[in-house]
Amino acid sequence: MKPLINLAEDYRKAAVVLRLAIEDRREQAAQGNSVAARELALLRQMLGEMRDLRQLTQGYYTRPRDGTYTTSNLRAPRMDMSKK
Repeated sequence: MKPLINLAEDYRKAAVVLRLAIEDRREQAAQGNSVAARELALLRQMLGEMRDLRQLTQGYYTRPRDGTYTTSNLRAPRMDMSKK
């Protein structure tokens, strides 16, 4: 997994690209382009989802580890060779 600082940098870059695309589509939609209006709605939705993912990721990296969210005690069942 990437360190949180690297993820934050990647998030910033992606957010800048999305915001530039939103500004571009906003201008096109203001000129009456219906395709740009639909793209604008999708880009806004993408930005919102990206924010949600960032918050989840930050929570994952910064939440204290008490064993509540761990899978270290899970074991895969052994294959029964007689049933092959």
